[in-house]
Amino acid sequence: MFSALTDLNPARLTPLAATGITDAKRKQAEDLLAASILASQDQRERWLTAMQVLIGDRQFSEPPSWAELFDGLSPERASQLRELYDVLEEPARAEYDRRYGRPEVI
Repeated sequence: MFSALTDLNPARLTPLAATGITDAKRKQAEDLLAASILASQDQRERWLTAMQVLIGDRQFSEPPSWAELFDGLSPERASQLRELYDVLEEPARAEYDRRYGRPEVI
């Protein structure tokens, strides 16, 4: 049911109705879909915030490396990244860990 909803495929939903799925089960699947969408939006917003913290107002003539993004990061910005650690890409996490240590609570 959930995957049929996430695919937005009416052709998959119609046969499911014939299997006897209750309104309560359909409502539960719809609620799960809504929660999933909200969670992914929150993660995207947090990732964008992390990138803004890393880039700041700096401009680069070429795409910077992760090390270059962390160079000159103020203690305040490093603290902000600690709060956003879970949304950092793996290379950014590795650079964070190398410089500041892995956060205990993620």
